[in-house]
Amino acid sequence: MQSKKTAALIALTTLALSTAAEPPSHGEPAATGSKPTAVLKTTPPGPRTQNATAKTAAKAAAEDRTYTADEALSMLMEGNERWVSNRVDAPSTSPERREATTSGGQHPFATIITCADSRLPVERLFDRGVGELFVTRVAGNIAGPSETGTIEYGVGHLHTPLLVVMGHAKCGAVAAAAADAKVHGQVAGILAKVGPAVERAKRQNPSLKGDELVAAAVKENVWQTVFDLLKQSDGLRTQVQQGQLRIVGAVCDISTGRVEFMGEHPWQAELMTALNVPAGQATAVAPESHDDDAPGGH
Repeated sequence: MQSKKTAALIALTTLALSTAAEPPSHGEPAATGSKPTAVLKTTPPGPRTQNATAKTAAKAAAEDRTYTADEALSMLMEGNERWVSNRVDAPSTSPERREATTSGGQHPFATIITCADSRLPVERLFDRGVGELFVTRVAGNIAGPSETGTIEYGVGHLHTPLLVVMGHAKCGAVAAAAADAKVHGQVAGILAKVGPAVERAKRQNPSLKGDELVAAAVKENVWQTVFDLLKQSDGLRTQVQQGQLRIVGAVCDISTGRVEFMGEHPWQAELMTALNVPAGQATAVAPESHDDDAPGGH
């Protein structure tokens, strides 16, 4: 017969084994003295596991399909509708997605230039995630050399079929330009780029004042930026001509989050013709500014 001491040891051993084999339920602390290795994997993955993970991530990124400009625009519109109605999907935001775009590279489906205003969370506005949008943000959504070069990278190197130039309601840069505000530092250079749009809005809408004038100037400033991009970039013009790129204007109402897509520049064809005339030819003259006197003025 077993002694009482031996029976007690067997009982304790059996209890310890059963505790190690059955991890505690979620939220229940582990029993004191149990071995963590019976429940958690604390050893980092070896080289083989890491390589397999990297290959999987690279494959996932490489499988990002290409889209047409129409498809890309539809995805933005559908995402914005989800944002406005507060039923977002928040796609492509998982850790796996972040790893995939790190290992396999970025494949955005649209390039966007918009204002730096903090009330324009671009990826959220369109309910998109990591690696889906190539975004440039600058006060007044202007297009100087740096912005144009950044967009050329998105369109030419990353091959996005769609470029969206987006302004927004209550834009401080446009309002300051409309009020001829005295500004500091390099802000004056930004307002100088916005100025022609404000003047055009005033000429076309002589009765508008205050917020109504700013709203009209916001739209004109979108077209000004489209013009500046086409004028400054041979590459963008070529891609538009070859059907590889579509450029559309848009304005976001920051109070609702809704984005109004305005389509292509209302006289894009005339601009393209004028801007592509070789130097020395007298048949047409490339406009120096986006004005009512330019070809096809509106």
